[in-house]
Amino acid sequence: MPEQNAAKLNIIVAVYGLKTVTEHIKRLLREGDQRTLSFIVSNRAIGEDGWHGQRKSITIVYNYGGGDLQIATAKEGDVITLSPHAGGALRSIVKESSADNGGSDVLIATYGPHDVTHKVKNMISSYNTLLFPVDNALLGDTWRGVEKTLVLVFGTNSEVRSVEVLRERETCFIDLNKLSPPQTQTRNRIAND
Repeated sequence: MPEQNAAKLNIIVAVYGLKTVTEHIKRLLREGDQRTLSFIVSNRAIGEDGWHGQRKSITIVYNYGGGDLQIATAKEGDVITLSPHAGGALRSIVKESSADNGGSDVLIATYGPHDVTHKVKNMISSYNTLLFPVDNALLGDTWRGVEKTLVLVFGTNSEVRSVEVLRERETCFIDLNKLSPPQTQTRNRIAND
């Protein structure tokens, strides 16, 4: 991957707790090396308290030079590192879209600090909708004793179209056919960048 090593890191979307913090993370990137980003996940580092009074997780979708989308997650207090050579809690997002009708597909789903994309994709109905309770029984208790958020990133093979953030114990109902390009949505009128 020599091309990726020289390419610039692009932050596509970042969610911390209940808030999108994409611009905050882009600012962190501008302050350092344009290929790597490493910081302790905290309100101070990010410049935002994404869910007052709660321990939070961060989900960052990124790529290098317009290449394949990748995902990184971490808990508040942990170090998150985005680098062409980083390992750990990150992966490439497989670009296999079932949204042949112009709608969106689930690119990534994280519940707390863990990837639950496969579980969520398996819940898409034949009508291309999602309807399920956001809870530990269905998604697994990915962070014991901490109330979690479900971050859903929707899109097609070529773009991220929408982001939904739901709290544990909410009901997820999303019609993937009606997601319009590109926007960031969160439940309960939660503020974005």
